[in-house]
Amino acid sequence: MFFMYMGSLVSFSKKIKYREEIQLNPQFNRIYAPNQTYWVGALNDGKDRGGQSYYCPIGWKRYSLYVGNDFDKKFKGWCIGYHGTKFAFGLSILLSGLKPAERNEHGTGVYATPSVNYAAHPRYSEVKLIESTHRKKFFNNAKYVQFVLECRVHPNDIKRRKETLDAAHTIIDTNIANDVIEWVVDNKDKDLVNFNDPDSSIICTGLMMRLTDDHPGLLPESQWWHEAHLCNYDKCCCIGIDLEELNSLKSAGTRCNIVYD
Repeated sequence: MFFMYMGSLVSFSKKIKYREEIQLNPQFNRIYAPNQTYWVGALNDGKDRGGQSYYCPIGWKRYSLYVGNDFDKKFKGWCIGYHGTKFAFGLSILLSGLKPAERNEHGTGVYATPSVNYAAHPRYSEVKLIESTHRKKFFNNAKYVQFVLECRVHPNDIKRRKETLDAAHTIIDTNIANDVIEWVVDNKDKDLVNFNDPDSSIICTGLMMRLTDDHPGLLPESQWWHEAHLCNYDKCCCIGIDLEELNSLKSAGTRCNIVYD
């Protein structure tokens, strides 16, 4: 399912510098929903996450990646963050690592966020219409899919800053203020932030997937998109639908639901 949308291993064979394969860690896969893995407010489990609160990424499923033994010891004091990505880049990122932002008008480094809701904006996380032939077999009849990378980030390498999507007049995430919702992570002057580098400032630990029965821009938690920057320019916002059509669906009160396995 992942390779179907992110690309084949063969197509990226020349780009693989550090990893020969993606190693999954299925025992730590999670569905974040009531009656599954779910909590309200900041998780209070006694783990040190670098002073950054961890909130339930409701509506998402995590496919956990294997990043070595003694995970809790290795990442003690590291924050949980998210990095949205376009489908064309997803597999390359997992195999090779994260590149610093090419458009760095907001600071040099890798961009991330403590809010999965912010990472899900289509400027960061592409909205993909699922081919009708794949919906029933692979996606439980869902119509749209999004992927976000779950990461661990060293707190000493985080430069906190406000949102950069012109969302000043709306609430993006009820748990995280707009003025600290975006992180610029120090890439330490490296052209590629390799996930296997012990001195890396950010490590990808999971792949988050959200499935919906209609466009995710209709979800209650996505209404802030319409009060922020949202465009039809696919080199900016990959919304997977014409913006005028999405606005028409919204005006008609079309409902959207999360699809779970």
